[in-house]
Amino acid sequence: MEIGLAPLLYYMLKDGAAHLVRSRKILKFRDELASAINDKKGAEQLLDYESYCWIRNGGWSPYWEKPAPYLHAGKKAQMEESAALDREVKRVQAFVDALTHGDRRLKNVKAVVAEAREACEGGRLDDLAVETLWHGYLEYIYFVLNFIAFYGYLLGIVCYYFDDESLHGTYTGSLRLGYNNEAADWGGNFAGDAMWTVEPVFVLSTPMLLGWVKPRKVKAKVD
Repeated sequence: MEIGLAPLLYYMLKDGAAHLVRSRKILKFRDELASAINDKKGAEQLLDYESYCWIRNGGWSPYWEKPAPYLHAGKKAQMEESAALDREVKRVQAFVDALTHGDRRLKNVKAVVAEAREACEGGRLDDLAVETLWHGYLEYIYFVLNFIAFYGYLLGIVCYYFDDESLHGTYTGSLRLGYNNEAADWGGNFAGDAMWTVEPVFVLSTPMLLGWVKPRKVKAKVD
């Protein structure tokens, strides 16, 4: 269990840091895209797969992420797959072309620019950045809870294989934080059980917590 938990602790820290970096990246992209839209240039340099998903209302859901209408492979299925891919590529290309160098007098270009502007100024990217930031914070909370559990159960292993006399005055014995084997073993197991009881509460309450921390939109009163 300890061996399996050690790499998980590493990835909790890694994922938490990645979420914090991604949150800052979203806010930077928001500012740069808003400037590019106003200046009518530079937007093509900001777009990639990730940023394209950010600015689309509801995110980007290509056809291959949806259940396939056919179950068996064959010539007809291959033709349908190829046609669906072509349509998806054309939709993405049309959106990107309209945003980067489209004639803003055209109706379809206006709709694309309005969607991108709404992402920057309407709070959609702000909400995504806050949600991503808190995903990072939650990863750190999970790390703390699991590290305490890891340390607590480690004390049980130490106390099982070494007696009080052999641990006295050693670095291994200092893991017990001044307690004898009996107290360290009981306290370690209690800490581990307590942390793994609390952690599911955080996991299950994550959607509710993220709903609380999102910025509240204040509607302007219309007389």
